[in-house]
Amino acid sequence: MISDYINKMKILHCVSSLQVGGAEKLVKNLSVAQQEFGQNVAILSFGKTTDEFQQVLSQSKVKVHNIAGNILKRQIQIIKLINHFDVIHIHSPAVIRAFLLVSPFLLLKKVIYTIHGEVSPNLQGIKVSHRVARCYVNYTFAVSDKTRLKAGGLFSWPKDKIKVIKNGVSLPLRSINKADKPKLTLGTVSRLIPLKKIEDLVKCIGEFNLHDQVDLKIFGDGPEREKLETLVNHLNLNNSIQFMNNVIDEDQIYPLIDCLIICSETEGLPMVLLEGMAYGIPCISTRVGAIPDIITASDCGFLFDTSNLAQLAEHIKVMSENKSVLEAKGLNGKKYITKHFAIESIANIYQEYYGNLNAQ
Repeated sequence: MISDYINKMKILHCVSSLQVGGAEKLVKNLSVAQQEFGQNVAILSFGKTTDEFQQVLSQSKVKVHNIAGNILKRQIQIIKLINHFDVIHIHSPAVIRAFLLVSPFLLLKKVIYTIHGEVSPNLQGIKVSHRVARCYVNYTFAVSDKTRLKAGGLFSWPKDKIKVIKNGVSLPLRSINKADKPKLTLGTVSRLIPLKKIEDLVKCIGEFNLHDQVDLKIFGDGPEREKLETLVNHLNLNNSIQFMNNVIDEDQIYPLIDCLIICSETEGLPMVLLEGMAYGIPCISTRVGAIPDIITASDCGFLFDTSNLAQLAEHIKVMSENKSVLEAKGLNGKKYITKHFAIESIANIYQEYYGNLNAQ
């Protein structure tokens, strides 16, 4: 139950963009949940009005304020905007850097900073801006313990000052009824960038002759797309692998796949893992970030070493040849997410800290 004085607080979530991504998805989910709680919530974005999640949010009551123009105009826009809010909730190291020149104004605000990923963006001035931010940030959170430890070193941030609040997902309103199919449908959901290592999955299907057992749907887009399409053509896998482009609606993704695959070389706590589990989809993933903790605790899938295609192929075969294993691990994941990662529960945890700030 949210008290009246917390309900009256005005909350501004700050992101570098609202393009497709894990941090951006969390901000969308969290903002909508808070708005449904009756709170006054808005988003500051340095991205474009055409960003995918901004289009989705246009259908809600959550207002998005886009910061644009030259550096002077941006600073004026930021100052005017933050003056209208009580809590400034930052979700990106790039935003910390962008706020460097307006940091004196943030000393007058209640500021929360959530660190979503394990690695720092390659931006000049990140460490300097983070040293300054320590003066105005009241609470710092990370989405996993491994992210907390990594961020402490990257940003020169005291690890004991970083608390962990996990990502949350919206639970699907309906169950998935999957028809029996001759082949297992694998799925990846991510930006097509090098660190996601989607090419490992494509190579695995080709080198271990899995195309007779599985199909693959690749959801997402990015700079690696042309390279991946060339690889698919080279391995003659066009009949087994389909590029689905960016799809925002989870109901148009997870009901179409039987098993989620994550091949990344680095992650924090990826939203796609939690979303897939919420839909009862088992997962095969690399041992990175907080993923091993979640998969082990929930028994929702299998783990493999980064770029170990033999391990990946073996796990895919187990899922393909044992429907009972596939279904059991999917059910395990759904139960675990419902208990630990519902967005309403995560929103309530943040509300407690908003309330603590108001009491200070």
